[in-house]
Amino acid sequence: MNATPKNTPERIIPKLVIGLMLGIIVMACFLLFTDLKQITHSIAKMPKLWLILAFVLTFGSYCFRLWKWHAFSRWSNFKIGFRDNTAIFFIGLMMSITPGKAGELIKSYLLQKKGNVPYSASLPIVIYDRLTDLLAMMALVGIGLLVYPFGLTSLIGLLLLILLFAIVIQKKSWMAALIDKLTHHPKLQRFNEPLHSFYSQTLSLMRFRILSFSFIISFIAWFLECGSLYVLIHAFGADLSLPASILTFSLGTIAGALSMIPGGLGAAEGSITGLLVYFGLSGSLAVTVSLVVRFVTLWFGVILGIIVFLIKRKSFFSGSN
Repeated sequence: MNATPKNTPERIIPKLVIGLMLGIIVMACFLLFTDLKQITHSIAKMPKLWLILAFVLTFGSYCFRLWKWHAFSRWSNFKIGFRDNTAIFFIGLMMSITPGKAGELIKSYLLQKKGNVPYSASLPIVIYDRLTDLLAMMALVGIGLLVYPFGLTSLIGLLLLILLFAIVIQKKSWMAALIDKLTHHPKLQRFNEPLHSFYSQTLSLMRFRILSFSFIISFIAWFLECGSLYVLIHAFGADLSLPASILTFSLGTIAGALSMIPGGLGAAEGSITGLLVYFGLSGSLAVTVSLVVRFVTLWFGVILGIIVFLIKRKSFFSGSN
């Protein structure tokens, strides 16, 4: 648990290059099966004010998620200022194009560099942040399924698993025994104390006040990104209800995350495109909307993160090994 996460500067650039190349390949594949002229024509005709509004909604989502991230840091007594924590948050967005967003663990590396925060204290925060995002996305999916009840059985099953996980993790004696069992081997004994610390830190975040705050903020943040899809659909002259837009974006995002493909590239776009076609959009328009909304909600954050990384690189990474 005390080992440095493998997200040092020397490892960041190759991961970004891989993610960028995969993004280009995914876009090329989608464009191969559609009418490129029609797509470019649709984008050119789209009212730019609608596009700006979509970016504003997405940036608003980032602001809410930053608020949540900084609140976690304050509750955990991390000695990190808001300005540095803002930079850490946006550099984390840059790593969204890693499998399952695992690259966001770079936040722990940066907290250790800037605030001398132990990894055993920061890793639970990073993981918990992603967990509350997942819960919020599932709640949004639930709202959509109230109107369009397909796949409801799978959602209920997943919710029951999450509820079971929440019950088990509260059992301190069970978890302590499990950690001791897992680290019983002499070669694993050194992980015993860090894992107990990790569990204690995670359990402290499960308090109702923190969990409810985290869920509400995550719900608002991801609702704003669903709003970006809703705005873009209407910008292209299509008509789709808000619940359908919420369901489409939420399911597409979850599919991308579960695929473990860097940034969910291909899986998210394919899911969003398929759902848009299901709701009545033409194939070419569905692809167009899918690619544009992914640029607004994924690549926008990656670009902002790269800019912050380039500005703050010397401040955060000087002297790193």
